[in-house]
Amino acid sequence: MKRVNAIRPFIKSPFITEMLKLFDTLRLKKQQFDVASCLLLTGESGSGKSALAEYYVNKNPIVEQDERTYIPVLHFELKAISTPLEFLRSLLVAIGDPQQGMGARNQGELYERLITLIRVVGVELLILDEIQVIIERRSAKVVTGIADIFKDLIKDTKVPIVFMGMPWSKYLVDSNRQLKGRIAYRHIVPPFRISQKTERDNYRRLLKLLSDAYGISSGIKLEDIAITYRVFAATDGNLRATANLIGDAYILSKLESRSFDLKLFADVMGEYGVADNINPFLLSIDKLELRELIVHSDWHFGYRVNKNSIVDAEYAIYGIAPNKRLYMIEGAA
Repeated sequence: MKRVNAIRPFIKSPFITEMLKLFDTLRLKKQQFDVASCLLLTGESGSGKSALAEYYVNKNPIVEQDERTYIPVLHFELKAISTPLEFLRSLLVAIGDPQQGMGARNQGELYERLITLIRVVGVELLILDEIQVIIERRSAKVVTGIADIFKDLIKDTKVPIVFMGMPWSKYLVDSNRQLKGRIAYRHIVPPFRISQKTERDNYRRLLKLLSDAYGISSGIKLEDIAITYRVFAATDGNLRATANLIGDAYILSKLESRSFDLKLFADVMGEYGVADNINPFLLSIDKLELRELIVHSDWHFGYRVNKNSIVDAEYAIYGIAPNKRLYMIEGAA
């Protein structure tokens, strides 16, 4: 049997196109004017931040030259960083340190090695992803220490840095006045919305682009308004959840030689563990509830470590009238 290609397509929205252009601009400012302008890009989980970084890295790959390994764009995802020393070692490993972040007598030596290595491999843009992990379950001393390293990296290398993370990542960069002053660009990945026609059409365009990317030519049209409502009800308009749903439906259609129809999507949702009585592809359209993000998630610094410090995002909930117009069931609390 021919192997199914399960690679998720990368869809360029107007905002994503704008960010890709900004990444190029940051590199050009470094190359032509030796200016390290930085960007803070935040958004909810699944909004497409990491996919954007991975796409840009793939478009600007590592090049093995005669005398060195050239790394124009370095994408580093922070994971369970507990101390500034651990951050330095992890970044050294990511950039290809021959000593794997070891062999230094102190933090200062590690830092100097990192600066040297960044220059040697020719990094033109450093993307630090998931920076909110520094805030989560960390002391104020650790947060301040790593923020200081970020500030020093920008100053000593003059390499522009893209900081990516959840919405409360802003507290990390704002905790250091000098670091805050070095971040000229700040953008929030806009969520897909369903309540207004223009924003709803953006989501329908996404579904059409995903449909085209997978070569879906038979069965239902994902951009039809009734289908759009069902997909949005299933995913809350989250980009990753939407792409995964369409991708998994595509795979199931190939594995079982099925057309794209409501039953196919209902079966995918069933495989996810969604009960029939709340499956948006089995319910009548007037029973659907669509949740639209209206307030981003946040971080509660007053909570103890063993408490849930995440302040959940807030949603408006919409129903669908017989004429397929939306009406609000519940707004923000």
